[in-house]
Amino acid sequence: MAVEAAFGYTVAQAVTSVVEWTDITRYVDMVTGVSITRGASDEISEVQPGTASLTLDNTYGFFTPGHSGSPFWPHVGKNVPVRVSVATREGPNHVTNPGFGSGGEGEGLDTWQWTPGVEAGTVASPVQSGARAARITWAPAATGVMWTRVYGLTVGAVYTASAYVHVLAGDIAVRLRVGWDTATSAVTGSYVRLAVTFTAIDVVMTLQVEPAGTPTAGDQVYVDSVQVNEGAAALPYSATPAQVSGRFWGMVNQWPVQWSGLHATVQVAATDVFKSLSRTEALRPMVTEEILRQDPAACYPLDEDADATSAGDASGNPGPGPLTLLQAGSGGTVEFAGGKTPLGVSGAPLFTPASASSGLFLRGDLGSDFADAMVTQSWKLQLWFATSTAGRGILGLSAVGSYIAFSLNGSGYLTVVSRSGGAENVATLGSTNLANGKLHHLVYDEAGGQSVYIDGAFVGSGGGTAIMSDLARITVGATNFGTDLWAGTVCQIGLYADAAVATSELTAHWVTGTTGHRGETAVDRGYRICSYVSDGGLFAAVGDFTTGIAEQAALGRTPLEHLRDLATAEAARLYARRDTAGVILQSRTLRYNPTPALTLEYADLETSAVHAADDDQKLVNTVIASRPGGATQRVMDRASRAEHGPYEQSIELLVTSDAVVTDAANWMVRRYADPDPELREVPVEAYSMPLDVYRALLAADISTVLTVTGLPPQAPAPTATVTVEGYTETIQQGRHQLAFHTSATVTDTVWVLDDPVYSVLGQSTRLAY
Repeated sequence: MAVEAAFGYTVAQAVTSVVEWTDITRYVDMVTGVSITRGASDEISEVQPGTASLTLDNTYGFFTPGHSGSPFWPHVGKNVPVRVSVATREGPNHVTNPGFGSGGEGEGLDTWQWTPGVEAGTVASPVQSGARAARITWAPAATGVMWTRVYGLTVGAVYTASAYVHVLAGDIAVRLRVGWDTATSAVTGSYVRLAVTFTAIDVVMTLQVEPAGTPTAGDQVYVDSVQVNEGAAALPYSATPAQVSGRFWGMVNQWPVQWSGLHATVQVAATDVFKSLSRTEALRPMVTEEILRQDPAACYPLDEDADATSAGDASGNPGPGPLTLLQAGSGGTVEFAGGKTPLGVSGAPLFTPASASSGLFLRGDLGSDFADAMVTQSWKLQLWFATSTAGRGILGLSAVGSYIAFSLNGSGYLTVVSRSGGAENVATLGSTNLANGKLHHLVYDEAGGQSVYIDGAFVGSGGGTAIMSDLARITVGATNFGTDLWAGTVCQIGLYADAAVATSELTAHWVTGTTGHRGETAVDRGYRICSYVSDGGLFAAVGDFTTGIAEQAALGRTPLEHLRDLATAEAARLYARRDTAGVILQSRTLRYNPTPALTLEYADLETSAVHAADDDQKLVNTVIASRPGGATQRVMDRASRAEHGPYEQSIELLVTSDAVVTDAANWMVRRYADPDPELREVPVEAYSMPLDVYRALLAADISTVLTVTGLPPQAPAPTATVTVEGYTETIQQGRHQLAFHTSATVTDTVWVLDDPVYSVLGQSTRLAY
């Protein structure tokens, strides 16, 4: 087993970049071991946050928060990423990817990583053995390395690392390094084996290939047949890789120090990434989140409550200040939360001037950072507006001698007026009257030829050739001069001082604000929701997803709650990954008529907790089902109601079709009107199993199917096939106990035409959702 912590890193960094892991296994109390919980108790329960608990030896105060003598100071604290894994070997080689695979170009580098200044890939020739070798190209003067983590070492034991390297004639020599120990190549033009002997100081150590000096342009090396074996000499190369199975990935909740006399320990408890998703602040409306995920320089949603008198920036950047009310002439009102809004937004200001020259408007300072960024002509703007009054100003940006203003002329056509040290430029775009009382979406791309888009479509170029620079003042509800006062709504303003923001991403906000992306699949929606808290790498999907998902435009709850709505709509399983930072949405179709991954003899189990049950815990014979904006439907099984009485359940599914709701309700009733007896707990003493069985048990996860044979005569049947819903495990020195929480796999059998097993009339002729 290995326990590693990423001191100084966050979960978000672990999703988007490579973090540095520190092996702390030698401090783990292996008598108590590591205890892990994962998944759900059964298939009708939501998957709960996974947890891990372990005890660390704190004799030297290494794990005391705030202790400056710790080598990990000042990073011993809340939410440190931590991971637990188990390494197994079939041969002598501890390297998990020693031969770089057998796939095509670009494959075979899994588990290997490299630093800036290194370009790595795989080739079919030249190779030392197998089908492929790694090729490393050093950048000029690079100090980068290619490396892999080696697991399963014993602290204090002697090992030898080896690799075959092929340095081209005239190229720089390379070193093989483990810790401080190295071996340097001295031959070019052919493969030569480098070997370095070292004493393990950790359970997990890094093996790396590096240049033996300063590279020049084009220097390369081929690497193949990498090995780490026990002993002071390199053994014959074994291509059989070690395997590392992730058991837990999460965040430390706390580092509580305890003493028994003078002996100090830390009782660590950690929770998987469900914790992060459940503690993230409630999401704002989807149209606002879409603005924020592109990292705007300024963002003014203008969704304040009705009693507000100013509007704030939501970008989180230090520069943009609030928008405050200013009076032109006399009279007029601005009613916050009184205007029209994009879908899901609770409010927007309604500007009602007394006349074009008398009324209220908003103005604020964007800050010097945004003004400086505008000098490069790489800014973009997006906003929403609605009015029934033509000839008024929507928004202006200005500085001394420079300005740009967006207005509707007397015909309601969009007009862009700009000036930068020269004559004023006026561009009237399109021939559509936008003063029609409807909401419209505007995107302006300064870097893209001053292009203007209305409601997602290009309408022309505005702004002429003038370079708008140093624009630091924003005026909303009027021109930059505070004239032509707006009568209507302006909201959801986003300003981007970054040409890298794709204009297509901004024009897509029109779809967000008008449809909420209604009808997209759960996969697309899951990526969208997770992109609001990370770059989207947090989310992964397994299986097929075809159901159209209803809009969630208002959002308003935590990302985890919204993701669970998707899982409910799809009858899918949502769970945290156990090998890295992330969540997985698993399709229900993966459970249909599955093939068992492993067969276990009852006699080989830890038999004290095997549990079979036949009760009404899951019984459902009446379902009241609905969807947002759709029909409410009642589906029931009359025979079950007559025998057992009513067992009713209500569900609301985030889908777009009443037919889908009907299918889901029927699927539930047909499965649970009279559930079969089932094994609900299958405990296994996994470590004592043969290696192939042990590895299969390590691979078992939520929805894995197991068959248990040779059950006692008192069992409902001598063989039971079950689906894993979750498990608890304890990993100790020389022992690994797994207790699977299971359900009857037969629950997920579906009708297959003309199949001898899945087409038995009245028994297995169930139509699946």
